[in-house]
Amino acid sequence: MSLHYDSSPPLRMDQGLRFDAAGPVPPPYQPIPRRNRTMTKFKLELFKKKPADKLTLGATHIAAMTGNASYPQPTRVPTDAQVQTAQDDLATAQSDVDNAEIVWRQKIQVRDQKEAVWDTVITSRANNCEAVTPSDLAALASTGFPLRSAGAPIGPLPAPGDLRATATDNEGVIELRCNTVKGASSYEWECKVHDNVAAPWTAIKTSTTAKILVPALTPGTLYAFRARAVGSAGPGAWSDEASGRAP
Repeated sequence: MSLHYDSSPPLRMDQGLRFDAAGPVPPPYQPIPRRNRTMTKFKLELFKKKPADKLTLGATHIAAMTGNASYPQPTRVPTDAQVQTAQDDLATAQSDVDNAEIVWRQKIQVRDQKEAVWDTVITSRANNCEAVTPSDLAALASTGFPLRSAGAPIGPLPAPGDLRATATDNEGVIELRCNTVKGASSYEWECKVHDNVAAPWTAIKTSTTAKILVPALTPGTLYAFRARAVGSAGPGAWSDEASGRAP
């Protein structure tokens, strides 16, 4: 009879393992320092994944490890409980973020509605003050509203810059914004279907501010938009086009 000697070093009491009826218990999970990591056969690429993708990966792994004889449960590191806890904690945190984002969007929508009402009220008040004392600059200055400088341009106005089309949370509604143009008393806005080169431009509305909401668009359709400023010499040049898909 031959004797076999195990050449591995003896297990020390300070190695973190203990034995009981169920077999050895893995030590607490300690992440491997980045500098000590080697190439693995798994293509996790976690740095490319969003939390939702990671939760899907985690759920797939947990399901695959249930009853997986290749990896006995007592030897798994981290433990199943640690993996499930990490999965549950991330799911809860992601849910909190999703809920907060919904509330944030609702508050932004309410703010924009209140801003539109404020713009209308203040514009109406300014028009009223100017109608009462159209030529009294001292009286107009006393209103607290800024007066146009005497050097305001009187020729054709330049095209508005940085036109942006942003989808809102409301179906068929897009917000348009552009830079304000000095000397403009109003802005004209037009749109057309983006993919139809021959489509004519259609007037949307005329506004006194450099921001409007465009309603009643066909959801899913990509539109092209443009704007121009109107001053004492008439309308100026059209802006560069901006495109946006109706939500």
